Amino acid sequence: MEQILSRFYRFLQKTKQMKPNTIASYQRDIRAFITFSETSGRAGCREICGGFEDYIAFLHTLHRSESTISRNIASLRCLFRYLVSHGLLSHDPSQGKKYEKKADATQRYEDLLTADEIDRIISFSKTEDIKGYRDCAILETLYATGLKVSDFLNIRLGDLHLREGYITITAEHHIRYVPLYKEAVQAIRQYLNHARKYLETYPKNDILFLNHKGQPLSRQGLWKLLKAYGTAAGIQKELTPHLFRKSMAMHLVENGAELSVVQEILGHKNIALTQNYVKNFKPKIVSDYAKYHPKSQE
Repeated sequence: MEQILSRFYRFLQKTKQMKPNTIASYQRDIRAFITFSETSGRAGCREICGGFEDYIAFLHTLHRSESTISRNIASLRCLFRYLVSHGLLSHDPSQGKKYEKKADATQRYEDLLTADEIDRIISFSKTEDIKGYRDCAILETLYATGLKVSDFLNIRLGDLHLREGYITITAEHHIRYVPLYKEAVQAIRQYLNHARKYLETYPKNDILFLNHKGQPLSRQGLWKLLKAYGTAAGIQKELTPHLFRKSMAMHLVENGAELSVVQEILGHKNIALTQNYVKNFKPKIVSDYAKYHPKSQE
């Protein structure tokens, strides 16, 4: 099985041209699935894959989030299709199966970050030292672009077009252009001029955001950074890259952006996903009305 998986991961890298972080995510999901199957007494490729439905049910019993379960399903489906196409599996055990998603309790408008809260978070990073320049650039870029964490961590120096005010993101052979506001451009420039060159180690790499060891910033490092600044700013909400992404999308709509524009910036293939991001949006005039109208206060 290990040899098969090694070929599969090379297929993801060479043929599918997936990014390293995406492949690492697939590896974690598949490793957990195989461990579960082997613990359940299954051995061999066909028997292991036959435990797919039991594994998904097991994840539900562990109260894994719907996004985690959906990601596991996607990872395993990709593996199954590869095995079928190479004659290693007679059929895809996930084919034709639909898994109902539960309502996401984090969709409420009130749970998102306000523009003032984001400004407060960013303000705590503005110190004139290497860490401050780097962290300010990270926070400004995260809010400016609303990128998924995998795309954000894979921004390369060659993706920057600071004079024009945008970055390029390449995913699945598709290039999209994500704008940057002026403060984000300035923060990135200051980071490049005053911090990144001091973080670089040998051999050099072209990933934009580096950790203190000169290596590409990791998911854990980004989460830890956000948590620290959230605590410093007195934000009670759990700060994640995805919360920045959804908050940024909501703020665009709040200020009059068309859904098609938000869809393009976020890289959604289907506008229905963009609509889901803002489905509980309540224009400010509604909340102001409820606050000031005498009948709304009874």
